[in-house]
Amino acid sequence: MLIRAVTAIFLTFVALSATAEQLPYSIRDDVRRQTQNMAEIERELGQLSAQVQAGPSAQQQALLAQFQSMLNANPQLKAQFEAASPEEQSAFMVQMGIATGAGSGQMNAYGWLEQRLDSVQQVLNRAPPDHPDIVALQQRVTAARNTIASSESAEEANTQAALAANDLSEYPNFETDLATAEGMATEIAYALPLLQRMSSAQSDQPDLETVWLLTNQISSTELRRVQQTIDNADGYLRQIQKWDQQYQPLLNESAAFKNKWYVNLQYMPQLLAKLNADAPAAMSVMLQCLQHNERVVNQMVNDATARRAVAYFDGGIAQAQREVATLEALYPLKVVNAAPIKAQLTTIQNNIANSIAAGLVALEDLIVAERHMPSDAYDGEDANTLKQKAQALVEEQFPGQEIMELAICCEWDTEDYEELVERVPGEWVRQRFHFRDIQVGVLMPLNSERLVIRVVGVRQNFVTDREIVELLRELPMLRESL
Repeated sequence: MLIRAVTAIFLTFVALSATAEQLPYSIRDDVRRQTQNMAEIERELGQLSAQVQAGPSAQQQALLAQFQSMLNANPQLKAQFEAASPEEQSAFMVQMGIATGAGSGQMNAYGWLEQRLDSVQQVLNRAPPDHPDIVALQQRVTAARNTIASSESAEEANTQAALAANDLSEYPNFETDLATAEGMATEIAYALPLLQRMSSAQSDQPDLETVWLLTNQISSTELRRVQQTIDNADGYLRQIQKWDQQYQPLLNESAAFKNKWYVNLQYMPQLLAKLNADAPAAMSVMLQCLQHNERVVNQMVNDATARRAVAYFDGGIAQAQREVATLEALYPLKVVNAAPIKAQLTTIQNNIANSIAAGLVALEDLIVAERHMPSDAYDGEDANTLKQKAQALVEEQFPGQEIMELAICCEWDTEDYEELVERVPGEWVRQRFHFRDIQVGVLMPLNSERLVIRVVGVRQNFVTDREIVELLRELPMLRESL
């Protein structure tokens, strides 16, 4: 029995040895090369599998989000896409320039690996199937094909999940709200260097004989943006925080939209902190400018009355008055409504008005004597139409009175800007303001000694397509000055 058992083991060993030696030299060499090729295939496949497990890249997520937005904007195309097979969907996305993984695009990595596996298989098909090396290599080829199939399936699942995550059908206002939120952050970022410029303008304060024109350093448009930003900053933050909470389910699902949401908004706390830190110094300069010009007006009125120099009122005094009016109108309400600023601004405004009024009373006879009808210098195509509108207004308000002359001295004064406005709580819109103003002088008799220039203002609002024609003021003059 022992002899038979030893004999059986020996024969089995001889048989296995003989099987291993049955491979011809040419096959043996091909198997060696394809075994090396197989090792490289497995290495590349391992890298691709790791990418699949990681899911779509940030770039792919962004492309998928963009693609999904395109589908949402075209319901018919969206329906066709959703009805298509996964292969058809993939081909369509490739056609649109969206490669979502290794199995899409012009360089299909899985297809290339399959071709290389086919080359390995061709060699295996020529070799004895029961040879240990052939059996082992065949098992590796089969495992690789299974991995490719599972990776392709996982890749398709990742793509569908990403498309679903980036579907804004449940959040139709997201992109609009995102644009508005980014606009809010941009407004604050834009205001910060303006605040620094306002603070540094303090060094340019002139002497008390000169009007301080802060608006020559910081334009009225820029001051308006500063005003808007300071007044709205807290509202901006509350609204963004509300949206952030509202869109958390979407942001948790979509890495692309999460990145878009936070790429700029993540800096909001720092922007607000900087705004709150820099605003007081800038507002202090505005207040100093107002106080400076108040003293300038008082000094000029005193000089004008002492010298009986009417020209001061149309020159430096009027210039200072306009500057004060502009700055007060553009002073942030958030700051104005906080004591004692409101009281200070009111005092400045009243002091200037009272000082000018007293000066005008003291020099009324001289002012009236030196006043003349302005020259009719405006030559726009609408000149006659404007005069007709002014004439119609004064004829309505002063029926039966003679109109002696009409004149338009100056060009249109145009304003065109945009502001973020909270139309209703939680609804911020970018509102455009676009209008222009012009004035028409209408000369009419007042009494036997005097005439009166009735100044008619015309405002055209291009946003509302409305026009306002109104009487602004009356300026008496002597008949002999005509």
